[in-house]
Amino acid sequence: MGIFNFKKKDNITEKENRAEDLINENTAFNIREAFNTLRTNVVFALAPSGGKRLMVTSSNPSEGKSTTSVNLAVVLAQNGNKVLLIDGDLRKPKLHQFFEVDYTHGLSRFLVGQESLNEALVHTHIKNLDLIPAGVIPPNPSELLGSNRMKVFLEKVEEYYNYIIVDTPPINVVTDAAVLSKYVSGVLLVVHYGSTNRDDFRRSVNQLKIAGANIIGFSMVAVKSEHKGYYKNYRGYKKDYYSAYGYGARSTRSGSTRSNSGSGSGRSGSTGDANTLQFKSESVDDDEE
Repeated sequence: MGIFNFKKKDNITEKENRAEDLINENTAFNIREAFNTLRTNVVFALAPSGGKRLMVTSSNPSEGKSTTSVNLAVVLAQNGNKVLLIDGDLRKPKLHQFFEVDYTHGLSRFLVGQESLNEALVHTHIKNLDLIPAGVIPPNPSELLGSNRMKVFLEKVEEYYNYIIVDTPPINVVTDAAVLSKYVSGVLLVVHYGSTNRDDFRRSVNQLKIAGANIIGFSMVAVKSEHKGYYKNYRGYKKDYYSAYGYGARSTRSGSTRSNSGSGSGRSGSTGDANTLQFKSESVDDDEE
């Protein structure tokens, strides 16, 4: 593994600020309760194995996986858990848009040794919730996600967090989710009512089974007319994903605080202190499995 020339896109094709889609006190009661129920089910599903790492994927684009990933992380954090949310979609990253932060520092640069974890980490405005954006788009997303560096990274961050949630590309579009599934405790498959067809769903399950993934369950996303604004702006996503990955430019706004080795207040607890986390990318073996 080495240093790569990353890509930045100049054309803006979709909304960049999705902060309004975060669960908050103004969110409709039924939506908040749906995510609280999902949180409970995920916690119970992971409990027998003691697993902390959850991968979220979907069959196809525009099915709600990123919003599900983010808001599951939010409700877990609101319940007192230390949560690390990782944007593992290194082709069309989304999670930085929910928190209005710079996407260019993040996972891809950490995995090739260009940044330490502290440089990649964002402390969000939500208590107990940290974010690692995708970083600038690399030429080899699947290789990075399947690397031994990624494996060791996920093992290390377990010392600091109760749950690690990784948002990934749709399983039926690219191999990234299948490759990464071997490094997580469980997989949550998001299904969009009225959009995900039966054949695509079966194909997704089959691909995950072939990869040896532990599918802990499925999350049904059903958009009702009175709440359609909650999941709006998803439809432009599918065309971009299938057309030679024609991704748009990402936001470089600041909102939450970027971590550094000397910033932030310390956190206490059995999972360690994420604000003083000093796990450096250079200490990870570059070999891939």
